Amino acid sequence: LPHILKTFPGRDSHLAAAMDYTPGLRLCRQPTWECLASFITSSLKQVPQIRKISLTLRQRFGKSCKVGEHTVWAYPTPAELAAAGEEALRECGLGYRAKSLALAAERIASGEFSLDDLETQEDTRARERLCELHGVGEKIADCVLLFGYGRLAAFPIDVWVERVLKRLYAPRGKKKKWPRAEMQAYAAKYFGPYAGYAQQYLFHYARHHDKMLFGDR
Repeated sequence: LPHILKTFPGRDSHLAAAMDYTPGLRLCRQPTWECLASFITSSLKQVPQIRKISLTLRQRFGKSCKVGEHTVWAYPTPAELAAAGEEALRECGLGYRAKSLALAAERIASGEFSLDDLETQEDTRARERLCELHGVGEKIADCVLLFGYGRLAAFPIDVWVERVLKRLYAPRGKKKKWPRAEMQAYAAKYFGPYAGYAQQYLFHYARHHDKMLFGDR
């Protein structure tokens, strides 16, 4: 981690404040399928809702096991969710996301789409391939690259991070309208090869200092 932090711009007071706020922040790498499926189901949902959906999917379609005195459920495999089908997934509170999850599970379970193949592809190509899946856009693809594949240069731009970039980093005249592609290019150049860590520091700090950073809007 010290090596990663040294690669960030040295005079960025905003990023420095975010790092000071959460000095122990770390990125954990998830299994790629669980990561992809979780982000597909997270679209336009709050964290408590995402947790509830994940637990429901695990309990209904995943395998249970004991950890000490606790019963836990593994995340369902693509084959298990493909067998469940879209309607059963809708009953787990997914709404329109059920179709995207079902289609992704079917493609991966059938072997038509291989998550393993993406391990050897460079970031741009891997992002393009992920975006071929129904319901997966650039933001979800970047999240999967960062958290599922350990591609630490990936910089997901969600609503919170977009606000941070526009308010604190946008060039003159672009605070309101800054095209996402330009934001992505800026972040890659400015934050460097470990931009994903910078994104997480800024994301976490922004969510806990909303009014301080953005006013009451």
